[in-house]
Amino acid sequence: MNGRNKWYLIAAVLFLLGCQPSSNKNSFNPKTSIIPMPTVVEVKENFFEAKFLNFNNDFKSREFKLFKEQLENYYPKKTIFSKSTSSKNFEIKIDETINEDSPYYELSIGQDFIVVRGGKKGVFYGLQTLFQLIALNNNSISSSIRLPCLEIKDENSFEHRGFLMDCCRHFFSVKTIKKYIDLLSLYKMNVLHWHLTEDQGWRIEIDKYPKLNTVGSWREDSTGKYGGFYTKKEIREIVKYAKERYIEVIPEIELPGHSQAAIASYPFLSCEKKQILVANSWGVFKDIYCAGNDSVFIFLEDVFREVTELFPSERIHIGGDEAPKFRWENCEKCQKRMAQENLKDEHELQSYFIERIAKILEKKNKSIIGWDEIIESKINSDVTIQSWRGFSGGIQAVKEGKKTIMSPTSHCYFDYGINSIDLEKVYTFNPVPPELDSLESELIIGGECNLWSERIPSEKELDRKTFPRLLAMSEVLWTYKKDKFENFQNRVEDHYSILRKLNVHYGIESSPVKLSSTINNRRINAVVNSKIKNLEFNYQWNNEDVKSLNKNEVIEIDKTGELILQAYKNGKKYGNQKVEKFAVHLGLNSNVDYQYWYNLSYPAEGLSSLTNGRLGSLDFKDGQWQGFSGKNLDVIISLDSLTRINKVSMNFYQYINSWIIVPSYISIMSSKDSLHWEVIKSVDSIGEIRKRGKFIRSLSFDSLKTDAKYLKIFAKNYGKLPSWHEAAGAESWLFVDEIIVE
Repeated sequence: MNGRNKWYLIAAVLFLLGCQPSSNKNSFNPKTSIIPMPTVVEVKENFFEAKFLNFNNDFKSREFKLFKEQLENYYPKKTIFSKSTSSKNFEIKIDETINEDSPYYELSIGQDFIVVRGGKKGVFYGLQTLFQLIALNNNSISSSIRLPCLEIKDENSFEHRGFLMDCCRHFFSVKTIKKYIDLLSLYKMNVLHWHLTEDQGWRIEIDKYPKLNTVGSWREDSTGKYGGFYTKKEIREIVKYAKERYIEVIPEIELPGHSQAAIASYPFLSCEKKQILVANSWGVFKDIYCAGNDSVFIFLEDVFREVTELFPSERIHIGGDEAPKFRWENCEKCQKRMAQENLKDEHELQSYFIERIAKILEKKNKSIIGWDEIIESKINSDVTIQSWRGFSGGIQAVKEGKKTIMSPTSHCYFDYGINSIDLEKVYTFNPVPPELDSLESELIIGGECNLWSERIPSEKELDRKTFPRLLAMSEVLWTYKKDKFENFQNRVEDHYSILRKLNVHYGIESSPVKLSSTINNRRINAVVNSKIKNLEFNYQWNNEDVKSLNKNEVIEIDKTGELILQAYKNGKKYGNQKVEKFAVHLGLNSNVDYQYWYNLSYPAEGLSSLTNGRLGSLDFKDGQWQGFSGKNLDVIISLDSLTRINKVSMNFYQYINSWIIVPSYISIMSSKDSLHWEVIKSVDSIGEIRKRGKFIRSLSFDSLKTDAKYLKIFAKNYGKLPSWHEAAGAESWLFVDEIIVE
């Protein structure tokens, strides 16, 4: 049964309908802030109250045992359940006429009874809803359990409700993984996409190739030797634990790229057959599995033989993304393979590689999931596409008749900072693009939130990145027809007490400080706002005294300097400090004409960005950096009048891992009439493009002593990435923030 076809949101979610007067000491204000919101909820006027949940002795189902354990862990040292033969008030009805794999359930709570009905899976989900209601309405259980009277009928909208956990970049314990399985099941997510092999570590025990674990599972980095792997015993334990909670564990074994740990273990797997190290930095690497070497496919078939014995899932994720073709282009065996198979280019060679792996897995009754890169050339096998580079790959896959999981970076990448993807952004996610018809939309089987762990070295940071955003994703994928965001936000607030008790160190919902600015007579008026309710603010300007600040209050800035803002909630710091740098200069608020348009993925503040007085930070997604992909910066700044100019300065960003490179040539021209131009100064280079890391290159043209009304700034984009880069041949980016005229 598919909820998108049968159920639509006809929820009558009626809050706070206690039947006792508020002045009465026994008054009860019920909370029904269930996440994800059920399909149909009818809240009634009375409430259930009992000292114990009394049940029959025949409650032997696994679903009940897990629920009982769940509550006893949540309320330690409290007696919640009783097998008393007196009035039974708690009943589970596993309906044999309902498919045990159906998620549909009904939950009825009356004044003196609780009934959960459905197939086995449905009953499990119904008990998760009941657990939430108990936790929401009973901070502690002293004398009795109270619950609102209600009727719920509920089922899912999408069959694939996934969470990707990357244990390769950073290794998480079995205990942490089990904690996340519990949390996923509580919020009705049903897929753990377990990323197990990478450039930075091979995390699954493989008996036939022991070096994958003695070599490939470990790397040398700034902390020393780092890594680990999961034994087969541990994997079976995790898979069993997840299955009991109706979560499918889908392993990801990356190929043909992101395979440096395997190649470090067995160099014969690569084109060059040279000994390399397990990667100890992040990015995309050129050394990938050799497509022309049959021994690679023998190796992978052996690996998948052991993998499929461990994972009952009918689907295996094989990655297929970010596989640079540089080695293949220069490999005699790969070129020979292309000639033998009549393949026109290396993209078709990758499709050959994927098809060959698909056939290996078909023999084991498994199908593959791959990232959207794998359909850059035709794939004939039965594959599911996971679309991460926006929605277009998923749309193409659906048009080709392939099942698709949507997980675009725009909404679903929880390793991205809260400035890029906040709670509301996740909640607006719609896995079904509007351009698909009803038949095509049925091939969108769901969505997935991806959490890559390059910068998540601990469980606490994992919690902060995941929550509360996972709550939004769970509702998107279960309920589909969503509530108003403000209502959802209120329900999330009710869940923080549950998360704290479950030892979840959740993060913030959104960047607590939103700063907007306007310009008036060479003064910048900065205004603080926030999506978060009930915040207070302090600010400090240029190391002066700290001052309090109200929301929407104007800060007048008439000179260059630094503004530090801090939000507080309930007297405690909420989020990190926000540091904003401002430049007050002669070109402030000047008109800018573009010869080449900036890329709409990084527009900053559009046409005003280069003269708005605001400088970018080391976070190139902070909204102040304007990006040009494969294009030059070529702009004309029109000043108010003929002006004496002594200095022009600007900042460029470099982060080679994200293909952002400082320009290769920069020039400044001046004009009094916009017709006759004079080159003032130029420079050929301002940085070393091989340098790794994120940094800002400042360039200043001093002692100009020129009179001009117009300035033409030209910065040449580096162009194609060089041959030594992992993505050689791709277009580079040029990022700039402010052009300062003094």
